[in-house]
Amino acid sequence: MQIQAIAKGMAIGAAAGMAGYLLSSASSGERSRLKRRTVKAVHAIGAVMDSIADFIK
Repeated sequence: MQIQAIAKGMAIGAAAGMAGYLLSSASSGERSRLKRRTVKAVHAIGAVMDSIADFIK
């Protein structure tokens, strides 16, 4: 159970770091698009982790 939480935390941290880096060098139009894509990616990673946890159970 804790492995799932650790994996989610690592994935969210990596996504946040990548988003921060990309947002710092992006124009204003690109920033909103990157924010949307980052949110979608974090949700997808969460769904994958939940599926893996259900499969393991």
